[in-house]
Amino acid sequence: MVTRSRLELELLGSIRDLSKAALPLGRLLTELNALLREPLGYAGSCWHGTDPATGFVTSTIVENLNPRGFERAAYLEMWAPEPLTFTRLRASGHRAATLIQAARGRPEDSARFRELLEPEGFGDELRINFDLPSGCWGSAVFMRATDRGAFTTREVGLATRLAPHISQLLCRAYPSDLSAGQPPLPPGVAVLDPNGRLVSVDPRGEAVLDELAETGAASSGVPSGLIAVAEHARGLAAAGTPGLPSRSRVCTRRGRWLTLHATLLEGTPSGQVAIIAATATPSEILPMALMSMGLSPREQDVALLVLRGHDTATISRTLYITPATVQDHLKSIFTKSGVRSRREFTARIIGPLVNAALPPPG
Repeated sequence: MVTRSRLELELLGSIRDLSKAALPLGRLLTELNALLREPLGYAGSCWHGTDPATGFVTSTIVENLNPRGFERAAYLEMWAPEPLTFTRLRASGHRAATLIQAARGRPEDSARFRELLEPEGFGDELRINFDLPSGCWGSAVFMRATDRGAFTTREVGLATRLAPHISQLLCRAYPSDLSAGQPPLPPGVAVLDPNGRLVSVDPRGEAVLDELAETGAASSGVPSGLIAVAEHARGLAAAGTPGLPSRSRVCTRRGRWLTLHATLLEGTPSGQVAIIAATATPSEILPMALMSMGLSPREQDVALLVLRGHDTATISRTLYITPATVQDHLKSIFTKSGVRSRREFTARIIGPLVNAALPPPG
């Protein structure tokens, strides 16, 4: 019989093995799903890649879930008063929690439970955010069949302890060369109806949809990243703050960073949403470059000042930290980015961004 500690050690060993395989994000999420299905005892699952800066969903891998419920799930996630969402979980300070916990034993108070979980034979769900100080690198929802009962405290504890290791794994799955050698895509436009279905799209938008295409997530075939940013725009309008930006950065399967910007065409949450998709600019990519190296927020602050050419004394005064602390941060930055000097670090970051901004030859 495998003990609890032995099981956890074996799972950690498997996660380390996955880190050596250098798998693309979609394949990595699929492998993690197979690894955790039995230890956590779930019958259905939904794994997400996310925008590291905002935590918005940018890609989705599902198992044993009805795709007809995805658009409704996005609505409930982004702007409905649900007891458990990824945002609420993050605000609670916990990495993992269950719906029954969040609803204080009354899952029927959740529209998500009534409309999407219970009709499909699920009695509880376990949510995990894969966050690090450097950013939000993914999230997951696991559904427990009704006849299995609720997720146990032990299972939530296991998920909580595994989460930091999976977060590191997902962080490393994002491209370190953020130009990825890909020519920029011209801006494209897609329009979604109130149900998250595609109304119209221009030819350049079709190219974006092709790069973000998913299998089995939404019944409409619209990539989950577009649905998420559209529902965020609707939520802002419903909350009376339509002027705030609804923007997300998405990494395509080719390693190209795009920015999605959603705007309400009629100005109301019940109308159509236009989504403009374009290759991310160097200023939009730069935070992703620093985050993908695993730099903490303070290390990112130091790194930005280094990229601006400031010396240690100036960085110390600007950030109100001692010169010795600046040097400690620099050592960590150089180690994480695989360089040995400020000059090498600047070349490592700025070089690819400049190349990405240059027009193609000819």
